[in-house]
Amino acid sequence: MNAPRVTRLDNGLRIITEQVYNVDPIAFNIRVDVGSRAESANQNGISHFLEHMAFKGTKTRTAFEIAKAFDDIGGVLNASTGRESTNYYAKILKKDIKTGINILIDILMNSTFPEDELKREKNVVIQEIFQTNDSPSDIIFDRYFEVAYKNQPFGRPILGTQDTVKSFSREDLNNYINEHYFSRNILFAAAGNIEHEEVVQSIKDFLSKTHLKDLKKRQNASYTGGEYLEYRKLDQVYLIIGFPSVSYHDDRYHTFQIFDSILGSGMSSRLFQEVREKQGLAYSVYSFNSSYTDTGMLSIFAGTDSSNLSKFLKSITMELKKLSTSDLKEEEVNRAKERVKSQILMSRESVSSRVEALSHYYGTFNKYISKNELIEKINAVTTTDVKEAAKELLSRHEKTTLAAIGEIKSLPSYDKVVSMLRT
Repeated sequence: MNAPRVTRLDNGLRIITEQVYNVDPIAFNIRVDVGSRAESANQNGISHFLEHMAFKGTKTRTAFEIAKAFDDIGGVLNASTGRESTNYYAKILKKDIKTGINILIDILMNSTFPEDELKREKNVVIQEIFQTNDSPSDIIFDRYFEVAYKNQPFGRPILGTQDTVKSFSREDLNNYINEHYFSRNILFAAAGNIEHEEVVQSIKDFLSKTHLKDLKKRQNASYTGGEYLEYRKLDQVYLIIGFPSVSYHDDRYHTFQIFDSILGSGMSSRLFQEVREKQGLAYSVYSFNSSYTDTGMLSIFAGTDSSNLSKFLKSITMELKKLSTSDLKEEEVNRAKERVKSQILMSRESVSSRVEALSHYYGTFNKYISKNELIEKINAVTTTDVKEAAKELLSRHEKTTLAAIGEIKSLPSYDKVVSMLRT
């Protein structure tokens, strides 16, 4: 296996490859550095809708022909949209490399957005929105972000709303592409048993046509915190509690990874052991640290009976406090570091995960971060670092975010949480 190679075209677009020997599949990813946080209120959901429409026909292929071409070679073609990027990816066998590259670039460069497909896909995405709304364990995450980042693009739902999706036209999609799908905002990554120059030659003539444009400065995300309550007749209350965390670029990013692992990631974590195993207050309880280019959140999710809510809140606040004291031992921190390092090593085993890593690291840091470098950063985290991270979270109690959906009519416990964190 060789180190990743990078070619930057004259228009600024980057082509990155990692050669992996003795494997049959090849994975490609086209990352466009635009997601829901780039949208105006009227555009909310257009990044995701555009990703759907890219598969609905080009100048040379219908939607069915695109699907059939990949099915015929046993390949995988898909896409995803986040708050900061949109990714189009494919996985094929080496013998089908030309077909895979051709179609992936075709849907990016030559989509025509037929009116009949536009109408149908609006209904599909609206059904996706309805499905999310009908699932409290899904929609609560959207509501949580909306109150954590009030009145900002960063807090709006990635899927958009029924009204915004209905309003999108072919002209809107083309204008959005012209505004955001330009060369300096795009990178092409590939991983597998491939030659870098072969990939560059296969795609440079197509991707060199993407227009050159200066990067726009995007609006910074500003964490506000707050509360959201939705009354629904459910057997459980679905609850998320969160605090401002750190961005990808913060030196403490890996410390918060370790903190998250100890607090609520895995069956031996403190939350799982205390809340589920010892007290039986929840079937599902976990924490997660979400980092982005300029912000981050440390969050705790659980589903519990409304009668257990006070006990649950007391338990999690106690666990947070314990992590900032002498209760946290070096042995526990070392175990968490080993878990995180194992996850890093296992995540690099497939070409799909490798190409995802290439896209993420070059898209976020404009460089590759090797597994050895990551492991060094994890090893450098100390017990004192983790305690300080816990103290920092507790010090931000006035910016707690609390979202709940279930059979409760008020959230007096919000003030109780802040009070418990303060003392």
